[in-house]
Amino acid sequence: MSALLHLLRDLLLLRRGPQDIPYSPVLLGLLCVGVVLVDHALAAALVEGGAPTPRVLFSLAVLVGLPALALAMANLSARWVQTACALAATGIVFSVLALPVVLGVGRLPADPADVTNTQFVFGLLSMALLGWQVAVKGNIFRHALGVPLRAGVLLAIAFFAIELVLGIALFGGRSA
Repeated sequence: MSALLHLLRDLLLLRRGPQDIPYSPVLLGLLCVGVVLVDHALAAALVEGGAPTPRVLFSLAVLVGLPALALAMANLSARWVQTACALAATGIVFSVLALPVVLGVGRLPADPADVTNTQFVFGLLSMALLGWQVAVKGNIFRHALGVPLRAGVLLAIAFFAIELVLGIALFGGRSA
């Protein structure tokens, strides 16, 4: 367990890639359950009156599905389990880190001039957290696909945009 936590730390610090994760479909299944539980708890805390389960399951499908497609297109499907494990494990960490930041921002006022200093600071923190997450995912894609880091980061941004657009199309303006 300690070795996996050190590996997770190194993934988050861009020191290692998914190839360093043991090939384990069981670990992937456990991590996917963890993603659903953590994201469901996060969404339930943030979304009033909405059932976040469909949105959470959609996000999980995108998290593991788009990389599967990219790896298949590059004839690297054998790397999918480790790549999905890396994305799921780091995704759990980012969801946990996002909770206090999003709660710190709170409900944004209709008029941008009414944003408090605290909301502004937490908004900046949320942008930094998003940037870190994109860098981590870019590093994972770099190693999985054997491309330069900038290509991995562009792929991470593209996958983020695809998830955002499809999520809005399927679930409206609600976020989870």
